[in-house]
Amino acid sequence: MMKKIITMTIVALFFFCGAYSQTSDEKPTNVVEATLILPKLGMEEKFEAAIKAHDLKFHPEGPYVAGLQKIEYGERAGWYVWFFGITTYAALDTRPLKENGHADDWAKNIDPLVQSYGEINLWNYNPDLSFGLDILRKSAHFKARSLQLKPGQYYRFKAIAENLKKTFESMATTAFIVFNNPLHTSKTGSVGILWSFNTYAEWSKDAGTIKAYEKLFGDASWQQMLKEWNDIVIDYNDEIRSYVR
Repeated sequence: MMKKIITMTIVALFFFCGAYSQTSDEKPTNVVEATLILPKLGMEEKFEAAIKAHDLKFHPEGPYVAGLQKIEYGERAGWYVWFFGITTYAALDTRPLKENGHADDWAKNIDPLVQSYGEINLWNYNPDLSFGLDILRKSAHFKARSLQLKPGQYYRFKAIAENLKKTFESMATTAFIVFNNPLHTSKTGSVGILWSFNTYAEWSKDAGTIKAYEKLFGDASWQQMLKEWNDIVIDYNDEIRSYVR
């Protein structure tokens, strides 16, 4: 009986250690926390300067990096997005709060310039479906699209995104960045996609995406992709944003 208990204990430890090893070997999920902020009318420049000073002091490059985007066009034009990341979930647990004057700096220098705070969302960066994060970080503007997918259709979206990633990789000029939404709300999409650009003149022109796509996947493949896309998407929302640097 004792021999049987010892054997079962060893087996249990084997499975526990195996599971622990498997978990510890997994790459951490990269995430962005996005906070909507509306500054007081006429205080936009002071607000931008205050956020930049705060980020320089408390959120430099590293696990606690943060930045600011302005929504130029779309339903929320005039709002700003203060984003924390791209970082890890572990950094959300250890980020600066009250220590070293972090909260006090925000309360004294930023809060007085804010008209309203909006929703706060989490977005998981999907490196397997994305191309050109370095291009995005250097760009002046980007289009942000939030997509609401039909239930159970993510696998079809993933197949489309894989082909689009290959297309933008072949072009090597425009970022194509995919985020997954880990926290469903009625106002946010299932996935988010970002496309970079530097001038509005550039954005208004045909970038050659269709031609590049069909070069890889054949004649009329773009139209077939759009048909598939429309079949899996309930609705979407577009915004044009710029980086505040």
